[in-house]
Amino acid sequence: MMITVQDILTFLEGFAPYELAESWDNVGLLAGDRVQPVSSVLCALDITEQVVEEAAALGAQLIVAHHPAIFTSVSRVTADDTTGRLLRAAIRNEIALICMHTNADCAQGGVNDALAAALFLTGVSNMEAGENGMLGRVGTLPREMQPEEFVRYVKDCLNAGGVRYCDGGRAIRRVAVGGGACGKMMDQALAKGAEAFVIGDCSYDLMQRAQALGLTLVDAGHFPTENPMTAVFAEQIRGAFPKLTVKTSAKHADCIQFI
Repeated sequence: MMITVQDILTFLEGFAPYELAESWDNVGLLAGDRVQPVSSVLCALDITEQVVEEAAALGAQLIVAHHPAIFTSVSRVTADDTTGRLLRAAIRNEIALICMHTNADCAQGGVNDALAAALFLTGVSNMEAGENGMLGRVGTLPREMQPEEFVRYVKDCLNAGGVRYCDGGRAIRRVAVGGGACGKMMDQALAKGAEAFVIGDCSYDLMQRAQALGLTLVDAGHFPTENPMTAVFAEQIRGAFPKLTVKTSAKHADCIQFI
């Protein structure tokens, strides 16, 4: 039986329901035809011009990504800016775009569970943050670590190019995680007994506050903390639609580099 964009969208809506998304978010089918047949899917963290080119070269009819390709209001679609160019390329190549953002952050088995798994945390539970109390996870390390050892461990587990952190001054066994910009969830992390909190974006004032509170705060980068979700999208789609060709992007990489 022919598999359509809508079939895959319906499945993903079940995995990461829209009601889990934050109120400001933009998720779901952002471009394309619901009834278009799909034989090949490309999964990525972001939909960039390079990812659209990659999908076209692979003959994929659908890209499934985490970050919305259309986030702020779009008043025109032209070749004058990045969003316009990638949308024009997707439409020209008849590639549909599905984005599952904060709903995938909150979903069971979603971004934060993937991040916890990448750090080999056990006994993982909900940190109960965000608008619906489903953001963030907290779990236990395989063994106790001192802050500097833990930070190196995070860097290695996530293949991060570099890691910023503040030393909370105590040994770490219980760890909270929040993929992406989750510094605002610090109080929930502390309330769950975390000695360390791994996030993807962090400002100076958050580092100061965390250190004052005895929390080792680790900014491991937006891409490294959320990119584990790319493989999860692919695994989920393959499991539901074994006849599809499903690949993860080989072109998309962290735009932040370190020297």
